[in-house]
Amino acid sequence: MTAQPLLIALVSVQFLVHALVWAMTARMARRWREAEGHFALFWFMLATGLMLFVPPWDSGSAPRNLADLLIIAASMCEHRGLALHWGRRPPLTPYALGLAAAAGVVAASFLMDNGHGLRVAVVCFGCAAMMAASVRLMWRQGRAATPIFAPVAAAGYTLLAAALTVRGVQALMVGATTKISIDAPVHANIPLAIAVLFVGGLLNLVHIRLVLGRVLHRLGQQAQTDELTGALNRRGLLQHLEAVHAGAASGQAGYALLMVDIDHFKTINDQHGHAEGDRVLKGVSASLRKALRADDHVGRWGGEEFCVLLPRTTLHDATLLAERIARRVSDDGQRVPVTVSIGVSVYTAGDTDLQAVLRRADGALYEAKAAGRDRVVAALS
Repeated sequence: MTAQPLLIALVSVQFLVHALVWAMTARMARRWREAEGHFALFWFMLATGLMLFVPPWDSGSAPRNLADLLIIAASMCEHRGLALHWGRRPPLTPYALGLAAAAGVVAASFLMDNGHGLRVAVVCFGCAAMMAASVRLMWRQGRAATPIFAPVAAAGYTLLAAALTVRGVQALMVGATTKISIDAPVHANIPLAIAVLFVGGLLNLVHIRLVLGRVLHRLGQQAQTDELTGALNRRGLLQHLEAVHAGAASGQAGYALLMVDIDHFKTINDQHGHAEGDRVLKGVSASLRKALRADDHVGRWGGEEFCVLLPRTTLHDATLLAERIARRVSDDGQRVPVTVSIGVSVYTAGDTDLQAVLRRADGALYEAKAAGRDRVVAALS
């Protein structure tokens, strides 16, 4: 085997390794129909397509035509994988029509003098078009989630699309008897194969960064979320509390806290069972979230107690909101009657730490429970 086919085979093996890794990822995550599965298929089709250039088949032979279509289909698969990653689900019909059009051009190329050049151009232009579509997708969907990474990746895809376009134009301009496909020994194909090797590694890093970023984000959310109620857990809420308190201490807007306790929760568990108790917890959590603004935060503080953070809220407004929450909880139609007691406190300039505000809210909650429950008590600063 000469240097040229050997280099192509090396590239194919690298891409096949990528395919196996993504296949294992898709299998473990059970996401064959999502981005992971599409990336696995992309690398497998690309590896297979390139491997078909290793044997010395003639241009226009069935294996070479299959290789051309596999490479175009691979680029389509990668584009759809990126779309799925960003929450879009494009239909398969446009991809199928594009692949059919490419197959039609390949078939028509046998009636032309420069059929070989046209077949090479079809692959280059088809992949360049999908790269350009991926750039558009990254620019529109990815900048908000990854403001640094998405533009850098888009720039890399743009350069690759430009190189493929130039290659396609070059293929159309060569003579009818000149061979220009990647296995030809001329037209800088060895540097091109080396570039494909490195670009393939770059593309795989893009895929890994996107999927790994989403997984880490999901793990971060899970680490801050109470599994039963869907509210923040104590650790997650404390992060928001500490950030808002630090801002208030530095002269920014203050905040209010609500400590919410489900009345007679132990009795609910004893008389109706823990399953009903869990339903009550989930129902109260849902009622709290529905009653709050977009930048408010609710967390399960422990047991049947919730804590609500209200940025930029006065004691008067927080008390009114607490009263609305109490009415909403009792009116939300649980299987058993449910009421809550709520203590309200606000940040003041004399609060040297967060614990001072929390203690006042706890004290107000204790007063509400001592006064007969099912009521709101505001702590005096």
